[in-house]
Amino acid sequence: MLNRMIMNIFKNESNLEKLIIVSYFAVALVEISAELFSYKPILFIFKPLISSFLMALYWKTSNERNVLFFLVIFFSLITNFLFIPNTEKWLFLGLIAFSVHRILTILYLVKLTKIKDCIPLIIATIPFLFFFFYLLSVSGEMPTPTHIVLLIQNILVSILGGIIVSDYVMNYNRKNPWLLIFGLLSVTLYFIVFIEKYYLSDLLPTIFRPMAMTLNTAVYYTFYKFVIGTERLNDN
Repeated sequence: MLNRMIMNIFKNESNLEKLIIVSYFAVALVEISAELFSYKPILFIFKPLISSFLMALYWKTSNERNVLFFLVIFFSLITNFLFIPNTEKWLFLGLIAFSVHRILTILYLVKLTKIKDCIPLIIATIPFLFFFFYLLSVSGEMPTPTHIVLLIQNILVSILGGIIVSDYVMNYNRKNPWLLIFGLLSVTLYFIVFIEKYYLSDLLPTIFRPMAMTLNTAVYYTFYKFVIGTERLNDN
């Protein structure tokens, strides 16, 4: 199924859409290379371009052009920009922006998936809460403002995972499996960043940053595909 989805990326797009998609992944490739060599001038230039191309792609392909999509990607842009310096101050600000991004993403997903019963969502959220709070509890970190924001992040990413799992179990739609892929990639990305920051911080960032950037590129493209797929299903 995944191979078929990859082969169909360009199938129904116009020439302009194809150009934007190619540009999106080309910029992402430059970003991944810059992360590999820790060349920050390129990061400051190209990271905003990734979000910009995705917003342009959504503007071109969507009939609804929902403002929530643009807000979600905009706060993703701010988060990625603030994470570049990799200092405590900028990390704290980045986590705040990321929290706003997560809240907006959750609100948007709730709207798109049309959740009516909260019980499956709560049940699906609990395992993620146990997992991420266990990792945080054994990290040995002392409470700080950044630590508190990270607690909020654990709750938000757990809710996000719960939405994806509960929707997959209760309302699985073979025509639009992008939500499941987006959810799996999002949780994996958060896990990698968490492990890097709190368990393997002594290792060179070049080990994890290219992997995180690759996942980040895939996360937001699959998010876009889910949104567009859902809008088109609703139109039909």
